[in-house]
Amino acid sequence: MIELGVIRDLVTIFGVIAGFTYYVMVVRNSQRTQQMQLETRQAQLFSQFALNMNSADNLRNYMEVLNWEWEDYHDFEMKYGSDNDTQTRAMRLNMWTGYNHIGKLLREGLLDLDLVYTLMGDSAIWQWVKWRDVIEEQRRRYYTSDFMAEWEYLYSELMRYKQELGFTWEPPATLSKYIPDEQ
Repeated sequence: MIELGVIRDLVTIFGVIAGFTYYVMVVRNSQRTQQMQLETRQAQLFSQFALNMNSADNLRNYMEVLNWEWEDYHDFEMKYGSDNDTQTRAMRLNMWTGYNHIGKLLREGLLDLDLVYTLMGDSAIWQWVKWRDVIEEQRRRYYTSDFMAEWEYLYSELMRYKQELGFTWEPPATLSKYIPDEQ
């Protein structure tokens, strides 16, 4: 016959095992819930940026600034610089800071690289290629070395990811302008 003390010890052991199992299940469920909440917040956050950056006004601005032309930094300042035209400055800085913010969110792990690449990768890459020399000159002349550094990070990560996917890309000399077939 089993003694009462052994039964009590077995009940205690099974109770501890059941409690531990319940605790593990709760923690795992909590982790899954937190991950789902994080993914939802990422999607909401990126959707807000994407809606803003893909508005008709921003898309017009995107194409307009992508097609601006200048010979050198001085020519750029004379045509589009802040001293001469605050409207063009606002157009370009609106776009630049948008990419810079997305780069920061990507660096902090608040946005998924695949999502960013899929929804806006090429636009951020094209614009960085267009503006890199101007931004580097502005870093040298006016700002610190970290001016638009998050956008540069975004560009680097997008190019790395693009290569991992097996895509190569060299920017055409005309960027977004029509390139006719050679005959």
